[in-house]
Amino acid sequence: MANQLLRIEKDGFYLNDEKFFLASGDIHYFRIYPTDWERRLLLMKDFGLTAIQTYVPWNLHEPKKGKFNFEGILDLEKFLKLTDGLGLKVLFRPAPFICSECDFGGMPSWLLKERDMEPRCCDPSFLNAVKNYYKELIPRILPYLSTNGGPIIMVAVENEYGGSGYDKEYLKFLADTMKDLGVNVPFYTTDNEISMLNIGSLPGTFLGANFRSTPGTCKIFADYMEKRFPEYPFFVGELWAGCSSYWGDPFYYRDPAEVAASYKECLERGFVNSYMFTGGTNFGFFSGAIEGTSFRSKPQTPSRYIAHTTSYDVDAPISENGVPKEKYYLMRAELDKFLGKEVRPKEDYPYEAQKLNIKFSKCAYLFDNLDALTETEADSIGPKPMEDYGQDYGFILYTTSIEGYPEAGKCNINIGGLRDRATLYGDGEYLGKYTRDRKEETIKVDMTDRNLHLDVLVENVARINTGKNINFERKGILGYVQFKFAKHYHWHTRTLPMNDISGLSYKPLTDIKDNQPVFLKGTFDANKGVDTFLDMRGWGRGFVVINGFNIGRFWEVGPQYTLYVPGGLLKEKDNTIEVFDVNHKDNIKELNGIKEHIMEGEGIEE
Repeated sequence: MANQLLRIEKDGFYLNDEKFFLASGDIHYFRIYPTDWERRLLLMKDFGLTAIQTYVPWNLHEPKKGKFNFEGILDLEKFLKLTDGLGLKVLFRPAPFICSECDFGGMPSWLLKERDMEPRCCDPSFLNAVKNYYKELIPRILPYLSTNGGPIIMVAVENEYGGSGYDKEYLKFLADTMKDLGVNVPFYTTDNEISMLNIGSLPGTFLGANFRSTPGTCKIFADYMEKRFPEYPFFVGELWAGCSSYWGDPFYYRDPAEVAASYKECLERGFVNSYMFTGGTNFGFFSGAIEGTSFRSKPQTPSRYIAHTTSYDVDAPISENGVPKEKYYLMRAELDKFLGKEVRPKEDYPYEAQKLNIKFSKCAYLFDNLDALTETEADSIGPKPMEDYGQDYGFILYTTSIEGYPEAGKCNINIGGLRDRATLYGDGEYLGKYTRDRKEETIKVDMTDRNLHLDVLVENVARINTGKNINFERKGILGYVQFKFAKHYHWHTRTLPMNDISGLSYKPLTDIKDNQPVFLKGTFDANKGVDTFLDMRGWGRGFVVINGFNIGRFWEVGPQYTLYVPGGLLKEKDNTIEVFDVNHKDNIKELNGIKEHIMEGEGIEE
């Protein structure tokens, strides 16, 4: 394709002096199994979109400092090449911070090892880390710039920066660094409140507004931006067509007709990007959290820590498993009418999912396999967080011995600064659990003339993905373990990131001990290439690995009770499944794959 430069004028967009109608939507390559990329992109193109928008997650591409990954589901260049081949342009968002309801807002956890580092500003340590990352990332995407014949027509500087900091020099650094590395297409910024648009933007740089698809909201933003930034066309960087889901909260669906009406309103005022346009999955340990209240919280709801689910369906026009919803067709009709085309009738989209019955034959208890799972082992006076040991996700195990005495009686064990979920074991037996966002019964142990071997298994449920306190989101125990009235000292720590479980020593499955952290393993046959949904009802808290790929976490608190399994993961014969359950119970020895997601909700959101 010929080299093209995007020009942005008051009346719209031009590619090499030819008018270009920008209609786009977000798709995240890292949330969709690669065999499904094309199916999603074709649905976007059939809708009438001319471009897609995608983030780039720094934390996945540089999981360890200086160690990069651009393979498999992270093969960005393959995704860009596929998008280009389908004739779709790209709005490219490589900002260090992406929010996107993901762990630490998409920034790598190893930044948190430096206690004094301040992310998303001109802190020299942070800027140096960003520059080293961009030196690896940007050369990979240069061939895909429109000025080099590729699909990328615009590149984002940062993401919703106006709600985070006020450092124009930082924004300028990001733009200048990318320019120095060869980026020569227009830059843009987006923010989600009128007061943030000025703080989060750069002079002379195109900008867009992010907001919910509710009646009247578009007019407020469009009127303001047309007056404040008259040199640019009105652009909705993110029209929020759905909503996020949180563990322990019911899922609320958006009214498709209301979303379509808002989409129409935005089309009549300018150019629109829908976020998300297609759902996806927070595979592995990618999901984030908030510390505040969700959009649907009732008045006077207290601010709290709430983690996002594995599913990132977010009630998008295209579902997590790649099926168009009613919202898709209603919005498509509005676009057809706006472009003067005949409105297309709703089609029956061909989709297949399968039922499975999986029987487990082997098990491996966590405490029997610590050497195989441990990445780092160390002694310390007080407990230290994961990041001090270079750990990103998974679990961390703190172990100590406590001496009893004749008058001890029942003693409380409390944890200060827990991040995020701790399960306690005394002499190998389950004592109880504490969770950061929930009130739990105080754990008590009778220490009369008894010496206790105490294990505290702590999980990183999710780092918060936005907010002023994002740089304090270290995981593990940030404070202390209090025994009776005193802090306890002298700990032995093991990091258990769970990114490699190939060394587990399995034994035949007989009866399973309740409330013991255990891996279950089985094999199964399936219809190759056909999706399924694992029914996790009855299970506790953990994650599932199929054929070596971590499909994500489950939790008995809901509202998500199934895990989506992309068909591209499945073979006809000898598929392997490994399930880690921290609180396994009821002697469950099998698991079913069903044809539909189970996401409990409360109807349409008010």
